[in-house]
Amino acid sequence: MSRRRAASGLLALAALTGCAGAPEAPATPSPSATPSAPAEPIRIAAGPTGQTAVLAHVYAGRLREAGFDAGVVDAGAGRADYLAALERGDVELVADYSGNLYLHLRGRAPVGPAGAAPTGIATPSPTPTPEDRGLAEDLSELLGLGEERADDDDVLAGVREVLPEGLRVLEPAPAENTVAVVVTRATAVEHGLSDLEDLGPVCDEIALGTGLDFAGRSYGPEGLKDAYECVPRSFVPFAEQDELVDALLEDRVQAAALFTASPAIEDNALVVLADPLNNFVPQRVVPVGDRKLPDAAVQVVEEVSAQIDTDDLVLMTRMTTARDPYTPEEAARYWLEGGDDT
Repeated sequence: MSRRRAASGLLALAALTGCAGAPEAPATPSPSATPSAPAEPIRIAAGPTGQTAVLAHVYAGRLREAGFDAGVVDAGAGRADYLAALERGDVELVADYSGNLYLHLRGRAPVGPAGAAPTGIATPSPTPTPEDRGLAEDLSELLGLGEERADDDDVLAGVREVLPEGLRVLEPAPAENTVAVVVTRATAVEHGLSDLEDLGPVCDEIALGTGLDFAGRSYGPEGLKDAYECVPRSFVPFAEQDELVDALLEDRVQAAALFTASPAIEDNALVVLADPLNNFVPQRVVPVGDRKLPDAAVQVVEEVSAQIDTDDLVLMTRMTTARDPYTPEEAARYWLEGGDDT
């Protein structure tokens, strides 16, 4: 079991910043990752969410360990803001989510927080963004997929196709934070549910709780109907995730659309229904950087990205949204201090 999974089970959060004893010393950077001469500062955009802010501090911390002058800056909360900062050269790196990034770049319509990547906690804006259209159809046209629905690799290929000149996509992390339909264990057993194909035949027996913007999304009612012939008895929108989860646990709705990196899934032993036909937009954590980033810095970022999985996003979200929340920098420091433990 990795140190991240162990940590998520140990979250007596008071122990995280009040730990007695000094943290382990940072690992000595390898010669290949250490710049041979002083390099220009690497400025990393915090991004629009608590998760992306923690990730920015994780990258900055590991880059400093490797000898770079790296720091986190506020480049605006909207995707248009920090992409513009990247293109201007005001920042050199940002963590984003592959699906939302692709949709934004294809639309190229300026969006604010409503178009930001999901946090796993925050409720999306009730107004669908202009760039939210059928991802499968869009990528089919771009990549020649025909009727086949876009998967994770297709989305990443699409991002590379439409990324502005001068920017590049670094290797993505294993971590993802996409929308999924979840049910309680009792409901899963009652209807024999493990994926959305199982849900289709019994969909008219359930109420599906969602965020306020679900009905306007390409993966919403229309997507579920087209992919899985799933037409719920009703769609019940909620303004807050806590209210949605309570309704699910109290059986006022029998299924809920949540982000996969939401701590509520683990905390309540909810069952995530697999999406074999890729109705929901894949959302891998992907660093986007300036093409002028030194190769040694790229290597450091990609090495740390390879260690970040969805459980880490859950932990980061839990820490930064607790009753007594930790700052993104504190959460990143905690992750880095245990980052090489297995």
